[in-house]
Amino acid sequence: MSDAVLQVRWPLPDGRQATLRPIAPGDFALESAFLDTLSTETSYNRLHSARHPSPEEIRRWTDIDPAREVAFIVTTRDASGHETMLAVGRAVHDDDGPDTEFALLVGDASKRLGLGRRLLETLIAAARARGVRTLYGSTLSTNAAMLGLAHRLGFGARREIGEAFVMRVSLRLN
Repeated sequence: MSDAVLQVRWPLPDGRQATLRPIAPGDFALESAFLDTLSTETSYNRLHSARHPSPEEIRRWTDIDPAREVAFIVTTRDASGHETMLAVGRAVHDDDGPDTEFALLVGDASKRLGLGRRLLETLIAAARARGVRTLYGSTLSTNAAMLGLAHRLGFGARREIGEAFVMRVSLRLN
């Protein structure tokens, strides 16, 4: 799932400039610092546990395999130029078929700014361009924000088989 370099900038409601760009191996410290800011609830909604990801997981998430995955982050810079990560979205192509799994994570201080929507729309476009049949993701049944976003973008939702509190959202692309 290689991807051309993409960088989009737009103003946030508070006046800061947001940048959506592909994640890079050099973003390890940026992602690690971002994960440190997450509330227990936000971590639980994304990771389905309150644990902090290991350095190996963070390295895998920032040093992606472009042949089978894409990942984008939304960042902003302060007056001194210090970059801060606000959100991340990724999609990983299934090894055994034409489908791709996505995941989104928006930081607590950046919710309700449209970052999840912008990231998911970017992932949909990237998956569609690669001929992905279905884009899908898993979320807790209590994650109303994610379920609502998925519904607004045309995803269907159903309970994961054997999982009482996990929903699978999916969108047929091709």
